[in-house]
Amino acid sequence: MLLKMALLRKIIYTLLLFSAHAFAQNGETVFITKSEPEDKEVKSKPFFGQVSISLPLRGNPYRDNAAYTDRDGNGISDTNEGKSSGLDYIIPDGLGIQGGYGIHLKSWVGLSANTGIDWMATEQLVSVPVYGSIIFNPQIWEEYNVYLQFGAGHVFALGRGDLSGPYQKYRIGLAKNNEGSLFIEANRYGFPIHGRANTGNISIGLAFFDFL
Repeated sequence: MLLKMALLRKIIYTLLLFSAHAFAQNGETVFITKSEPEDKEVKSKPFFGQVSISLPLRGNPYRDNAAYTDRDGNGISDTNEGKSSGLDYIIPDGLGIQGGYGIHLKSWVGLSANTGIDWMATEQLVSVPVYGSIIFNPQIWEEYNVYLQFGAGHVFALGRGDLSGPYQKYRIGLAKNNEGSLFIEANRYGFPIHGRANTGNISIGLAFFDFL
């Protein structure tokens, strides 16, 4: 009986060894691979930021005097001499720096929250506008877009107590490669100053974008 059991065990061991050897020779190894995170397609994020710098403009109050005087301040009888150029009709009247962050759809329309600081020299006014805006950036040529921005919010005058009021912005420009734009804008500050119910300015400037 013991001999039969020992013989049966040897037969089972032999079959197991033979099966393992045959599997190792004839079997195929299957590798399961997983894509690395960097291999996946990078999806664009629906966020963007923008920064702008602008110069408020005003009429040149010294243009008429400059047209009829020489460099030494002497009068010129010939009105064709010493006249100011066309650029002398307007002069810078301050500085504005603003920035915003928001969401966009395919870089051609966006909503953003914005703030910054504006200085108007003639009005002796420094203010902080806080406003929301909508941006339209439709493509008109291969590398160029029309840049439109409309904003509304509230503006706070600095150093003038609690002086504040509604704020509006209207901007139009030409953008290249959705990276930068040259623009002209109109701003309205809805609080009384120097006996007037409100004030405002026309500005030119540059805007820079970052569509994530």
